Amino acid sequence: MDTVVENPRKITHEKSYEKETLLRLKRYEEIKTAVCDVPLSEGMKMMDFTDKAGFRQFKAAFYLACLAHKDQVDKGGIDYICHPATVALHIRDHHPRSKKRDRAMTVALLHDVLEDTSVTKDMLECFGFDERIIRAVKLLTHLSGDTYDAYLEKITVSRLAMKIKCADMTDNENLNRLKCPATRDVQRSAFYHSRRLVMENQLREKKTAKEKKTAEGAV
Repeated sequence: MDTVVENPRKITHEKSYEKETLLRLKRYEEIKTAVCDVPLSEGMKMMDFTDKAGFRQFKAAFYLACLAHKDQVDKGGIDYICHPATVALHIRDHHPRSKKRDRAMTVALLHDVLEDTSVTKDMLECFGFDERIIRAVKLLTHLSGDTYDAYLEKITVSRLAMKIKCADMTDNENLNRLKCPATRDVQRSAFYHSRRLVMENQLREKKTAKEKKTAEGAV
């Protein structure tokens, strides 16, 4: 009888999927510990926040996101909250420490609540979130009547929203989060990748233009 040989690429991907799943759960637990299990000052240090007010908004965002996404799972089959947690920590790990980064991490936790849950803009206002945070979350909400490219174009009015969207697409294009990627998943990953590169270039151009304007004003 012939021996059945497993597809080595399949085995390799399964290991990558297991590793990625553990990493995503770990990211969620890291935020949960900082928000729920340690004193505020220690939680701020863990998340590398600059001030207490910003960290309190982050805490509120985490509680709300956990409640809003309860019982939801992502395409990989794990708790959906691991996705916004991953996006938030991507922001922390890839941007310099500042109040703007603090705000971006809070937006990252909330970026899907208006689109995928029963949370409303009024609820965000009741939670006392900064107006800039609410505006960014609204911009990141893909309305059903918009094409994806039209949706991305609307986001470009806010550098804050653009940063979160780039981090979001980085996570969405990660095939290791899927147990058995199909052809459509590979195609979707490539789509996100191409759109992310365009938006990252737009962000660089906006940063350059802002720095040029600042330099000219200082002359």
